[in-house]
Order: sequence, then C-alpha cells, then structure tokens
Amino acid sequence: MKTLKPRRNYAVLAALLGSILPSVAGAQTVTGWALDRYEPTTTGDVFFMSEHPWYSSTRAFSVGIVADYAANPLVLRQEFAAADGSTTSTTTNIVSGQFVGHLGAAFSFLDRVGLGVSMPMSFYQGGTASPAGTSSLGPASGVGVGDLRLGARVRLVGHSDRDPISLHVGANLWVPIGSRSNNTSDENVRFEPRLTLAGRASIIRWSAGAAFQVRGNIDAVNLAIGNELRFNAAIGFVALDDNLTIGPEAYVFSAVRDLPAGHGQGSASFQTGQWGGELMLGAHYLIADTVLVGLGGGVGLERGYGIPAGRGLLSVAYAPVTREAPAAPGDRDHDGVLDRDDICPDTPQGPHPDPSRRGCPLLDTDGDGVYDNEDICVTVPQGEHPDPTRRGCPLPDSDGDGVFDPDDQCVTTPQGEHPDPDRRGCPDGDRDHDTVLDHGDVCPDVHRGPFPDPARVGCPLPDRDHDTVPDATDACPDVPGAPSEIPARNGCPVGGVVMDGGRINILSPVFFDTDRDTIKPQSFPILSRVADVLRASGFIRRIRIEGHTDDRGDHDHNVDLSNRRAISVMRWLTEHGIDATRMEAQGFGPDRAITSNQTVVGRARNRRVEFVILDPAQPENTMTQSAATADPGEIRDTGSRRRTPR
Repeated sequence: MKTLKPRRNYAVLAALLGSILPSVAGAQTVTGWALDRYEPTTTGDVFFMSEHPWYSSTRAFSVGIVADYAANPLVLRQEFAAADGSTTSTTTNIVSGQFVGHLGAAFSFLDRVGLGVSMPMSFYQGGTASPAGTSSLGPASGVGVGDLRLGARVRLVGHSDRDPISLHVGANLWVPIGSRSNNTSDENVRFEPRLTLAGRASIIRWSAGAAFQVRGNIDAVNLAIGNELRFNAAIGFVALDDNLTIGPEAYVFSAVRDLPAGHGQGSASFQTGQWGGELMLGAHYLIADTVLVGLGGGVGLERGYGIPAGRGLLSVAYAPVTREAPAAPGDRDHDGVLDRDDICPDTPQGPHPDPSRRGCPLLDTDGDGVYDNEDICVTVPQGEHPDPTRRGCPLPDSDGDGVFDPDDQCVTTPQGEHPDPDRRGCPDGDRDHDTVLDHGDVCPDVHRGPFPDPARVGCPLPDRDHDTVPDATDACPDVPGAPSEIPARNGCPVGGVVMDGGRINILSPVFFDTDRDTIKPQSFPILSRVADVLRASGFIRRIRIEGHTDDRGDHDHNVDLSNRRAISVMRWLTEHGIDATRMEAQGFGPDRAITSNQTVVGRARNRRVEFVILDPAQPENTMTQSAATADPGEIRDTGSRRRTPR
C-alpha cells in the first residue's frame, strides 16, 4: 500500500493508492486550482498582507506591480507499505517554484470609498508532474493569466493614518479567467467580504483584519479546498519623515468545509493539511511622495495547501500622496509673536512685554499696577497707601491697628478700642492696673481698690490709716485696724488683728504643740478674730496662709512642719465658717526669715503665721513686709524646749 502524506511547512497533497484497501483502489484523478495563496493588498498600501486603507484625502489613485516568488508551494509525499509491514516514502516537488506578477490599480473618491483591481500573471512554475496513476497535477508549462480580482472598501470610522483606530468594510470578487491546468484558477467565481481595523499612533502603523472567502469545493486527494476563513495582521514602525514603514506581517487561513470522502469525517477546519499561514518581514519606502517601493520575505507556517516553504516579494507602485500644506505659523494670541516662539501663546504680550520671556507680558502678580520686575512686594498690593521707600509695597502696619508704622509710636502693640490720644497708635495705659484707663483715671498711679470713690474715677475712697476701711465708715480713721461687722469696731485694732501692707496681720502668735501641727486652744481667739475679718471683708476673694519656722533643726522637716501647721490653720478657719475656696495654705520653713536667727528674739519672730491677700491683687510695694516694720504673729511652741527640728 502507498499513501500520500504532507511535508511539514509545505503545502500538502495526500492520496491513498494501492490494492490493499478497496476503499481507495479507484482514487479520482484531480487537476489544479488557484494555487498561489498570496493576495496582494490594494496597490498603494504600506503592508503586503494586511490592508492599511487609504482614501482620496491621502492619494487619488495608484498603479503598480508586485513580483511574487514562492518556493515549494505544492509537494507530494508518497508512502509504500511492504508485505512485512515496513514502509518507504518518496517526495515529489510538484511545484517547486512559482513566480507571479500581480498588476494592480486603485482609486478613491469622497475620501470614504476605494476601488481596486488586481490581475495575477503566472510567469514561471517549476517542478515535477505527479506520478502516473496518482493525479494529473503538475507545474504549468508557460505563462498563464490568473483570476481577475475586483475589490472595494468603505471607511466607516476614522482614518487609518490619522487616528489611533479606524474601521473599514470591503469585499473582493474573483472573475475566473485563469485555468486549473495552469494552477491559476478554480474556474469558479469566488467572493470574499472582509472587515479591517487599522490606525496610527505616533511612530506605529498597525492593521488587523478578518475575511470569509466563498469558494467552490475542490477535492484534491486528501485536500479540502473550498470556503475559507482568513485572519491577517501587521505592525509597522514609521521613520524617515513618515516615508519608511517596516515591520512584521502575518496571515492565517483554514478551510471551512467537510473533509473529502475517503479521508476522514467531519469538519476540515484547522485540521492538519487544511490550514496554514505565512510570517513575513516587510518594508515600504515612499520616494519623493510619488513612488512606493516594497520588499518582503518570510516563511510558511503549518501544512496548509498552497503554503510555500518561503516567499519573497518586491513591489513598485506609482502612488502619489496628497500631503496637507503646512499650516501657516500660528499666533493664537495675536500679539505678533508666533506660537512656536511664544512662551505665552494664549496671552498677548501687551504694551509691556517681558524681556526675559518671549511673547509674555510683564507680570503683575498682585495686580497693583507695579510690575513684578520692579515690585519689592510681588504678592502684596501696594494699596491706597504705598510705601515711598519700597516700590510696590504698602506702608507697613505691623500690629494691624490701622496706624501705619511710620506714624505708630507702638509699632508692635495695637491701639485697640481705646487709643491713647497722646501717643499715636498706642493703647491707653492703666498704670495702676485697676481697669480704669489712665486718661480717664483721676488717680492713674493708685489702684481704686475694693471701695472706689464715685466722685473721683479711678481713685479709692479716702483711707488715711490704709487699713482697707474707708474713712467714712472707719470708727478709728487714724489708727490702722481691720474690718468688722460691728460699726463701732469697724476699722479699729480690736482683737489683735490689723489690715496693713496687703496682709491680715495678727498681733498675737498662734501656738502649736511642740513639733506637731496641733493648734493650742489659747490661739482660738486670735483665729476667731481673723475669721471675723474675712467675713466682714467680702472683697477679699482669696488669701494664702503661710507657715514659717526658724532655722534650727533639719531643713526639710521644718518645711514639712510649717506646711502642715498652715494647713491646720486653714482647716480651723474652714470649720468656723470661712469658705475653703477663699484660702490656700503653704509652708516655707526657714526660707523666708524676716530677721536674724542668731538671737532668741529673732528666732521667735521668724516662727510665725502670715495671712497674705492674693485677690484682689495688692500693689507690689505692699506685698513684702520688712523686718523693720513687721510685727507678725508667731508660730510658737509651748512646753519644754527640745533640740528637735523645727
């Protein structure tokens, strides 16, 4: 038995011949078909295998020729089976070489419709006729005409060489004027609708398409020639002022019909020997915007019928292009400076052009009429009061009070709601801190105190003995005393308590148990008098009870002891009706002595309790009591004298 098998990468014939299998004993004799698989794109396109459509805005017409040589497009391989089961094979290059010239012409109108025609001429076919009894296939012996192809295409969306993507539809019609015996025709009409996508993006041209060819069935041994599905694609890199396009191209086809009788059952689509393709590198160059030349070469893929081992193409076309005339140099802002030279193409340079920025006006960022190149304060308008010493700047007003710094005697202090009439830009002062401004204060250096004089704004009611009790209600106006709820005692030194120097001074000591914070009962009367004074002095909002010791003993122990004793006094006053929020307690130990600790008398004076008025604040010169004038109460221990820390 002998069989015909395909040769990889060559087009294929296979037949089953011999006497062993009855089903193939009477194999049909077959003749040729339109063998050349290469169908040139419309004359003037920049790809060989995939359309990149052009229309009348690009060129009106083109004529040209493509020289096409295919190596081994038709090969017969025979296998012979011996009685012992072994096989041998022979290969016959039925068409070992085919040279075809494709004459073409095309034109376009309405910048949307393109028409084309292509006439193939087979100039040479070399090879060996198939062996007797296998088929009647063989190379043509002379020049033959192929089927005339008529084509049309329509642009639906975009332009292939202007837009990133465009869409086109078209169709080809083959008029059978060739001959099967010359391998140039099926001797049947063929029709092929197709769809093309193409575009241009920067230096890239690209194309992709799909087509379906309606073709009459021809059974050539094992080959299912008939309807075909075809896909193609190309991508080209553009250079040399858009004249050169170079890149890879490819197409793939498959038969779309059933397998021939005796060679299997079912669809032939993408079966071995029934499909294939070609991959090529192609280049086109446009000379002087008129003549388009092309050169390409590639190899066959798979075993489809008509697929050569290799193919070479050379094209020449007269295809003059219509290039848009260069646009006149633009001047969008009409300032006389062309856009290509204009740094500010949308902003007129105006009557004051910027010498450092061609075509731009001088900037005035703050819009104050002083251009930035002269403006010391570029982002701050000079306003209604420009600074004569700083071009483009407003007069400064550092404190923001509306009085400019050159006229402001208090540059960093706002004049506020009550300006000083004698000092421009300054607020009115309050030297005695009594909230009465100096220019309205009859006594600007004397605090008006808790009892202001209604007849003299900013002044206290007269208090000759300075005991916080005004003379008008002071039962002892010339002798310092302390406030009392009893009118006859108000302002008199009754009970050993005197208001003086911002303090409630006690004239009797507070006694504690030795080295303890327990108050002796004998001190209750003086503390009761302090409580009476606080109740009668509602204007005193807060006092500090201070505990002090002499310097004998451990320092830290004395501080702690004095603090605990001050707290004990505060606790006692709270228990006797004085609001705790009006008081605070603190011990200072020996750190605030008012006299020397070198004598018994000095140490006795340093051991003391003091009641310091905090609120209302007292004048600074009355807050510190000197040793020469002070006669404070003492913190005094009773009982036997011990050398223990104080």
